[in-house]
Amino acid sequence: MKCVEINPVGNFEHWDLEKIKELRDESEINVSLGQKLLFENSTSRLWDLTLWPSQRIPFRRHEFPHSIICMTKGLAISRFGTGKINLVQFEEGDTEFLEPNENNSIYDLENIGESIIKLFVLEMRHRKTVFA
Repeated sequence: MKCVEINPVGNFEHWDLEKIKELRDESEINVSLGQKLLFENSTSRLWDLTLWPSQRIPFRRHEFPHSIICMTKGLAISRFGTGKINLVQFEEGDTEFLEPNENNSIYDLENIGESIIKLFVLEMRHRKTVFA
């Protein structure tokens, strides 16, 4: 998975007004990491995230560490609550571990390519433990 920043943190100048409105409405921000929950127990959840060309998953609040497993290749953009926008290139078999923080805990994902993007997201339902 390759990410290229195409809009910096703090810059909402080029954002669509509907996306800004959606982001500002905290009550509408979901905590699910995909469209379909495939598995859940006390320590983890496995989500299916499938985006057709031009399809977008609205802003999500990521509260726990999670891993993304790419099942297909594709091209997407991801807008963050901080104003940052990334161009994301997925390759089949790519994996990425993400630890939410104040800069990346709210973001969306929009398929801007010509093929279906299929991801599995494994959410670890625990906070990062600091060892002394």
